[in-house]
Amino acid sequence: MKSTLAQGLRNDTSISRDPLNLSSSQLPQRRSFRRIPLAEVVALLLAAFGQTVGPSSIVAAESPEPVWKERAVGSNAPPVAGGPVWLRAWLRVPDNLTGESGPDLWRDSMVLSLSAIPGPVVVWLNGQKIIETRDLPPSPPRRFKVPKGILQKGNYNALILRLDAGRAPHALLEPPSFAGYFDEVRLERPWQITFSAPSEADLRATATHPSSAAVYGEEDFRPATTVMTANPEPERGLYVSPADALAKLRTEPDLVVEGLLHEPQVAQPTQLSFDERGRMWVAQYRQYPYPAGLTMISRDKYYRSKYDRIPPPPPNQTPGADIISVHEDCDGDGAYETHRQVLTGLNLANAVLRGHGGIWVMNPPYLLFYPDANGDDVPDRPPEVRLQGFGLEDTHSVANGLAWGPDGWIYGAQGSTTTSRVTRPGVDPPDASGTAVEGCMVWRYHPRLKLYEIFADGSGNTFGISFDSEGRLFTGHNGGDTRGWHHVQEGQYLKQGKDPGKFGPAPNPYAYGEMPMMRSTHPIPRFTHMTILAEGTALPGRWRGRFFGVDPLHHQVIAADRRTVGSTFETTDCGIPLRTDDLTFRPVYLANAPDGSVVIADFREEYIAHGQNYQSQIDPTTGRIYRLRGRELPRERDVDLSRKSIPELVALLSHPNIWHRQTAVRLLAERNEPSAVPLLQVELEKTSVHPALEALWALHQLGALNADLAGRALLHPVAAVRGWTVRLLGDARVWPASLEESLLTLAASEPDAEVRCQLLSTARRLPARQALPVVRNVARGTNDVDDPFIPLMTWFVVESHCATNREAVLALFTDPTFWTAPLVHRHLVPRLMRRWADAGSRQDLLTCARLLRLAPGDAERQALLRGFEEAYRGRSIPALPDELVQALADSGRMTLLFRVRQGEPAALEEAMKELAQGGSGEAPRIALVRIFGEVKYPPAVPLLLRTTLLEESIEMRVAACTALQLYDDPNIADQVCEAWSQLPPEVQRAALNLLSSRPAWSKVLLEFVSQGRLPGSVVSPDLRSRLARHGDPVLMELLQRQIPAPAEPSAADTRSQLEKVRRLITIAPGDPYRGEAVFLERCATCHTLFFKGGRIGPDLTSYQRDDLGTLLPSILDPNAAIREGFENVLVTTRDGRALNGFLADQDTHVVVVRGFDGADVQLRREDIVTLEPAGRSLMPEGLLDGLNDDQIRDFFAYLRQSQPITK
Repeated sequence: MKSTLAQGLRNDTSISRDPLNLSSSQLPQRRSFRRIPLAEVVALLLAAFGQTVGPSSIVAAESPEPVWKERAVGSNAPPVAGGPVWLRAWLRVPDNLTGESGPDLWRDSMVLSLSAIPGPVVVWLNGQKIIETRDLPPSPPRRFKVPKGILQKGNYNALILRLDAGRAPHALLEPPSFAGYFDEVRLERPWQITFSAPSEADLRATATHPSSAAVYGEEDFRPATTVMTANPEPERGLYVSPADALAKLRTEPDLVVEGLLHEPQVAQPTQLSFDERGRMWVAQYRQYPYPAGLTMISRDKYYRSKYDRIPPPPPNQTPGADIISVHEDCDGDGAYETHRQVLTGLNLANAVLRGHGGIWVMNPPYLLFYPDANGDDVPDRPPEVRLQGFGLEDTHSVANGLAWGPDGWIYGAQGSTTTSRVTRPGVDPPDASGTAVEGCMVWRYHPRLKLYEIFADGSGNTFGISFDSEGRLFTGHNGGDTRGWHHVQEGQYLKQGKDPGKFGPAPNPYAYGEMPMMRSTHPIPRFTHMTILAEGTALPGRWRGRFFGVDPLHHQVIAADRRTVGSTFETTDCGIPLRTDDLTFRPVYLANAPDGSVVIADFREEYIAHGQNYQSQIDPTTGRIYRLRGRELPRERDVDLSRKSIPELVALLSHPNIWHRQTAVRLLAERNEPSAVPLLQVELEKTSVHPALEALWALHQLGALNADLAGRALLHPVAAVRGWTVRLLGDARVWPASLEESLLTLAASEPDAEVRCQLLSTARRLPARQALPVVRNVARGTNDVDDPFIPLMTWFVVESHCATNREAVLALFTDPTFWTAPLVHRHLVPRLMRRWADAGSRQDLLTCARLLRLAPGDAERQALLRGFEEAYRGRSIPALPDELVQALADSGRMTLLFRVRQGEPAALEEAMKELAQGGSGEAPRIALVRIFGEVKYPPAVPLLLRTTLLEESIEMRVAACTALQLYDDPNIADQVCEAWSQLPPEVQRAALNLLSSRPAWSKVLLEFVSQGRLPGSVVSPDLRSRLARHGDPVLMELLQRQIPAPAEPSAADTRSQLEKVRRLITIAPGDPYRGEAVFLERCATCHTLFFKGGRIGPDLTSYQRDDLGTLLPSILDPNAAIREGFENVLVTTRDGRALNGFLADQDTHVVVVRGFDGADVQLRREDIVTLEPAGRSLMPEGLLDGLNDDQIRDFFAYLRQSQPITK
């Protein structure tokens, strides 16, 4: 079929004034032209030469031939007269957007955004009409899907718009943008324009570079930052009816699948749960992906967004589309006959639980509790906000997946691209900073005690959690090569990715390892969104006890066997219980049901990637829920447990169906009847895992697990009972004194690896006096050295006490036999040395020396030295205490440095020679340079000066410049000032610290400024105040004459600026990628954010940067409140120096001052005359001076990012 733009332009009647709106049958042989007035001909000729004519500056509206000219985007371009106009731009796109090969995701995620175009709009791409619309508003831009298969690889593709100039006289007021999944190009350069229908040649893509400004290549694509909102009408994709979808589903021969619910009863189900009556509760995430009532003010290419405000909780929220519904099978025939929308108008509600007197809803940023004492499904009053502060940056990664834990806690998850800072309203102080976590985690909340804590940190983009019959917690993963994660308490897991351009630094910089996902015996394509252990009685025996995982990308449910590997598991796929070729089947959640089957929630989308959903490629009206069960097996019919008596509930603890057992535990806890306790004690004594384990859980929740009962449980023949007893005792964060001996005996003799792992998990929560003996007893064993979890869990316990209980940690290593245990030698010893060397305070380094002295043999010392070397991999070694230098020397390390410190003449000469010749590598030479900044050796001055001025390494030059502060040599200031223009910025900052440290050098600096040999801008207001603190009269006179003191801003001025900046941030979007450049220029010298920056001021990564109430004052008025530990101090020394900085470290012998250039100066206390607070922040005022409004918005868009955006 022939389809060209020329035909479309001639045949399209959407613009009535098209002069070529005639069919070929009407004009078979010739073209008809209207007579053009002379004035228009003149206007066309002048316009071609960039001129206009007439007082209205109107360009002629039509031309007999397609003559392309350039026209700028925006209102500054002259208007055109009414009639059709054609605009053209050329696009050469990345290869992954073209052709038929490669993943469909990229080619299915191309959109063209248009805005501010009144009247009809028609768009063609390489001659094919792709868009026909009208009346596009100024904001937000409207996104249109670009069909795949049109763009040509390597060619310049022709993009043509036809507008009605009568309705759109300025043509394009806003630049269109073309976007793929991650990147976009703004088509903001002048477009080509013509007033006559283009010819055939004008329509086609071309291999040669067009002669036009409107040409865009791959190099013009940049990370997408255009703010987004929902399109008025989504791009819904394919639709398959419920009957057809069910007919397409295929199962294994012994299974059958049944449709339970579909639209309109449910849509976009993300989670489901069952109450004690066996009713199904469904969270319908219809509002996704855009929160109602919020305006996006910035975003990055991963769709992590900042909004203009935090939405209030119900009932004061902007009503959204989310629904919490309940569905009931009233007659037991397996069909759900009644449907009720219990909660409507919710905004990002994605999970629901019934229990403990009401309805629990995960509605980020809140965990809500709707009281419903009589269980009539009508809330008694507005919801209570139990938790607040979960992140909203990416609504496909928000807090989710509520599940009742067998211990009575509510468990939930958080995905990879949000950051939370959770507080408990009414419990925590109003100004509490909250519990902050970036990215993936599992958390838990106790509904009665109102406790919140992180259960395990890390894993994949977690959406949904499950417990097996022994209480193990599993989640899925959005990566490959695993069927999911096995989470243990206090675990620190591999994050979804290590990409420093997407994820921030590890929450614990001293973790030195992350626990792995469950490994597979074979490759697995991504991804298993959620996984459960199928443990229902309506499943054939061969499927019970196997993992069932939903795989939405491949439209199937996978089964996998699990095999114990130490304290965790590995898997092997063993079948596909449910599959289809229906591209809209997207299973996202599954659960063991009351009737013994597995129930599956189907999100029901052709386009499932979250970026496509943000592009409005989504159908919020569809959703399905299916049941998978044994073809020949009966379903459980007795599923209403609400009327069961206490003895009946206790009897259910032995029920073969997992839902019955675990629901009975919850009901026993909720009823809280003392009569249950003796019955449960009898069940606990039984030797089978069920009911003993369930009895233990129930007794704990009833407050009846006393020390005597717990002591007997620690001896139970079932390992899961022993392990859970350890875990439940740890909830109090201290063990009963009467059980300490029993628990330590268990740690020394426990045969089960999972129980040993739980002992370490619990130890991580205990005080050092209880925790470290557990480590001692577990680590002495010989079975766990290669365990996937236990070595790291052992280290996590030890590390948690390194800063606060170092003597207790060192006490472990006073026993020579402890060093030789395989786990200790391989995993603990190197990490321990590395940890204290990494921390790097004087006390930490002295502790390293003590470890070397404690090591019983050379093998142990070598293990310590491996850790020490790892601590300084890629960075230079700081000044070391003499004790550590001696200990290293005794180990055969760093003998030259020690001899220099001792003042040995031959060593001083040898160090000078090595420093001058440079053959030993950069790190040892930097260490030598720093030594000469502590050990005064005047012959080193020329070498230090030469290093400062000429050395290639910036770090070497800064270190040498800092070392020169020790030497009162008049030549130093002259030579540094003479070479000023050749110094890199980092060295210039160090030079200012050098020159301002002595009055004589400060005068030289000012003299160079007064003579015009240095720019006056080098003397910032902050540097001026540092110079003034010398108190030298001549220096003060020079300062007053050349650089008068600036006026201090008034409180009113500061308030006005605060409001101005706050308003700027919210009235227009910012670009975090451009803002990063502002941060690196203005802030990164002192501050680290994510992986970039200096170490002078506080690391901003964990700072509450989204709170403008604290962020703006700290930037605009830095002296109003100075963060503890970063107070500016003024130090004067006996040799005439005056140093500014903050106290990086100190003890009874040494003070370390970190200067404005980030370099540390170590001073002996006997050399210090005064040390006093300076009363001002190290952070300079006027940080935003010189930035325009867009730059300020960009800067804050980056500063408020919760995760990194570039490497």
